[in-house]
Amino acid sequence: MEFLKIQNYNTLMKSIVLLLLCVVHVNAQVTLPSRQDGFWYKNRIANTESILIEAFFDPLCPDSRDSWPPLKLALQHYGSRLSLVVHPFSLPYHDNAFISSRALHIGNQLNTSATYRLLESFFDHQMWNQSLMLGSG
Repeated sequence: MEFLKIQNYNTLMKSIVLLLLCVVHVNAQVTLPSRQDGFWYKNRIANTESILIEAFFDPLCPDSRDSWPPLKLALQHYGSRLSLVVHPFSLPYHDNAFISSRALHIGNQLNTSATYRLLESFFDHQMWNQSLMLGSG
């Protein structure tokens, strides 16, 4: 008989917790940021007649470096029909990637016209030891 009381008590407590979880209002919506994150290329902010390209670059990633020249060519070719915003995205396996991304933010705060020159400087001065590359034996 004692066992049934304990089992009923556990069932009752579980039911009460479940009921409370159903009744409690949870607000999980996040408000939109007041301004868009990232760096606009040549201050060409997107409008309704242009295509917006959003690129997520790690300043120390060789793949980001390799994708930058073709992206610049597309921007030059299509002109005002394209808008670009680059979001710094620090990958965890690139040493100092977070610091270089912060440097881009600081540079953008000081002089918005120098942001992309700094990004290209990071790309131009990447040095990689082939034996440290991922996937190499």
